[in-house]
Amino acid sequence: MKYPELLDHDMARVEESRKLNLVVGGIVLDVIKTCFGPRGMDKVYIDVLGDDTCTRHGGALLRKVDLKLPAAKAITEGVNAVDTHVGDGTLSAGILIGVLLKKSQELLKLGIAPTTIIRGYEMALEFALDELDKIKRKENADDKKIMHQLVVSCLAGKAITNLVPEDTPIADLIVDAVCSVINFQKIDVDDIKIEEKAGNANMIQLIKGTVIDKTIDNSAMPRKIENAKILLLNEPLEMMRTKTDEQIQINTPEQMSLFLDQEKIDIRAKVKKIISSGANVVVSRKGINAIAQEYLAKAGIISMRRVKTNDLLWLERSTGAKICKSLEDISADELGFAKRVYEKNIGGDKVVFIDGCNDAKSVTILLRCNSKRYLDEFHRDTLNAIYVLRNFIENPFIVRGGGSTEAIIANRIRERSTTVEGREQIVIERFADAIEEIPLTLARNVGMDPIDTLTQLRSKYANAPKGALKWYGIDSQKRRVAEMPPNDIIETLVVKQQFIRTGVEVTNMILNVNDIFMKDEIDNTHCHIDGVVHAHHDGGKAHNHFEQEGLEQRQMHHYY
Repeated sequence: MKYPELLDHDMARVEESRKLNLVVGGIVLDVIKTCFGPRGMDKVYIDVLGDDTCTRHGGALLRKVDLKLPAAKAITEGVNAVDTHVGDGTLSAGILIGVLLKKSQELLKLGIAPTTIIRGYEMALEFALDELDKIKRKENADDKKIMHQLVVSCLAGKAITNLVPEDTPIADLIVDAVCSVINFQKIDVDDIKIEEKAGNANMIQLIKGTVIDKTIDNSAMPRKIENAKILLLNEPLEMMRTKTDEQIQINTPEQMSLFLDQEKIDIRAKVKKIISSGANVVVSRKGINAIAQEYLAKAGIISMRRVKTNDLLWLERSTGAKICKSLEDISADELGFAKRVYEKNIGGDKVVFIDGCNDAKSVTILLRCNSKRYLDEFHRDTLNAIYVLRNFIENPFIVRGGGSTEAIIANRIRERSTTVEGREQIVIERFADAIEEIPLTLARNVGMDPIDTLTQLRSKYANAPKGALKWYGIDSQKRRVAEMPPNDIIETLVVKQQFIRTGVEVTNMILNVNDIFMKDEIDNTHCHIDGVVHAHHDGGKAHNHFEQEGLEQRQMHHYY
């Protein structure tokens, strides 16, 4: 009897798919591990258009690189999840996933089943989170010294620290921005607008208000107004086309004149309402025509048209204004206040500053740099620092950095593994080795020998007094193993918890996959003019879809 084949001719089954997935983790690890730490290196990605991205941000790098294999995509999604939730620890998550997958490869060679490895990693995760709870330290959420040091630790070695002069207190600027928008021990990151403009890095500044990337509408309008009363509009100051097709029949020049006069009368009536309200700055999401601009300029009012919706929302938060519901009835509550509104030339572009707002709930950080690629990196670094402060404000627990936290966890998990029976004990020991890779990668990137570092680190913890909590890690400045000072290099507890959780979850998800079935990619898919869509595995050489019509009458192909 002749048995049929199980798979179709265009379906492939990947042999040793689990081994392939584990190898992918090692490749991703090799790509990102050199970016880790204050002495990490940058990566440059060039897209198909020739635009380049220079970064050492783990999430940004993996998002840019077009990874094809599902395991690599899973790692990218895990790193992105860390970036989305806590804003920092992306490289730590990527390194942990890569090392755990490498350790899984070793465990599989020892004959340990994948389910046992998964169960062992889950037990090790519980141990790690338990140890983190024991060593965490609570601080006051409004302690600016701790917040300043968290930002310094987060930005250590990043582009914004390396390129911004020391006399520009970038850490204090970010702390002030976050403290300005705190609301009952909560912070919305979107309340801080980050504007980028070309210029010198020492010109980075914090504006207690909103910067709008627009110019003042008319040259006859004032360029600066003190004690501004701001009106936000969501309706046009111009004649709008009707949504339905309408026609106006004009038979004489007098009727045309009457039509244009009526348009001016309607616009003038709206402008009079604005003048009567006391507003001297008008910001509109829609259009303001030349007639309205002329009337506003005569009244000494500044206007800006076609402003983005997000800018209106930031203006609401910073000035206290409310978007006007109707020009027929403008209430005093709808007007916002700013000490000054002025236009300024920044990086070759004119922008409008709405500054000096009382009790501003939204502020703007104006980033300056000579290079666009580094402006993007400045933006990512600033966002990282803001997320770190948000994490601290909402969960004010910290641990020390320099790889000391991971070294403590690895040491304690290794001790607790002896209480576990079965093969899971070996898996937990491998997990401790994987966690220990964080300080070793840090040491490798600052130029230290990883083997000597590992022996010194383990010796320090073995000889530490019983019951005493010692924070031995990597001193990147002096390139040696030392105890981390209590308030020097610190990190938030939330970041540590998140990257360890994500590392284990992604690793276990990849380990659960034992088979991959792939459909062959077809490049010869095309559509005929009659709407028929099909493909040819042979490139269309044997194509006879319209053969009966003859070569001259054959319809065209539209390839895509």
